[in-house]
Amino acid sequence: MSGFEGSFLGRQDRIGDDSRLECGVCWWVYDPQEGDPVWQIPPGTSFAQLPAHWRCPCCDAARHQFMVVDNDPVAAASTAAELKPDTELASLGNRLVAAYKRVDVRMRDLPVYRSELPLGVIGPRRCDAGALALLYTPWCMNLLLVSPDGQRLVEGSEREVAFPSGSYPFTCGYLDGVGPIESCSLFSPMESFADAAAVEAVAREALESLFRAEEPHPDEVDHAATGPESPSRRRFLRGSSTARAAL
Repeated sequence: MSGFEGSFLGRQDRIGDDSRLECGVCWWVYDPQEGDPVWQIPPGTSFAQLPAHWRCPCCDAARHQFMVVDNDPVAAASTAAELKPDTELASLGNRLVAAYKRVDVRMRDLPVYRSELPLGVIGPRRCDAGALALLYTPWCMNLLLVSPDGQRLVEGSEREVAFPSGSYPFTCGYLDGVGPIESCSLFSPMESFADAAAVEAVAREALESLFRAEEPHPDEVDHAATGPESPSRRRFLRGSSTARAAL
């Protein structure tokens, strides 16, 4: 990724009409030549012209989390081809966010709810098992899986799903507005996290770590992302429910 470190900081003069901006959460690229079919933004609309309520169509990140991408014509053509929005996945991401916002209303009075923490979805992205996303809320952080054969899953049933970093237990449920969905708990409750920045950093790294086969030392802790008392990202992605339960 290239461009500014962090967002464009709201400075519209930093971005030209043809500038492409990349989401800092899911790496989706807004290209003015493409527009955004999910939000019905027509081609030829610059980033500065997007409506104030516009958000990333893939992960619901806010505008300020986008970063300017260098305008090298060759690199731009290559990146645009690789990161062209998948409208089916974008639609699923929007439905997941909307569904959990409805759940959020019911959770606010519970002791596990931490109002200072964010709610968001990273992804979904395609994998062998279907469409995978990572959900973070003020009360939990889960992996979510929507599989092509979801209609045949029985609510409450469990299965192990294999990824490069290991196999993980997923439980099937039903989410209004989405349908059958499987989830794997990473954190619940969210008492280990100090703030929104820590949640989002761990969520992004957790999803990436899921697809890495290498294993570091078991006592490794990602202090930079979560603080000295928070667990290693690898500890809860080693395929062991016992390790996650001990967090």
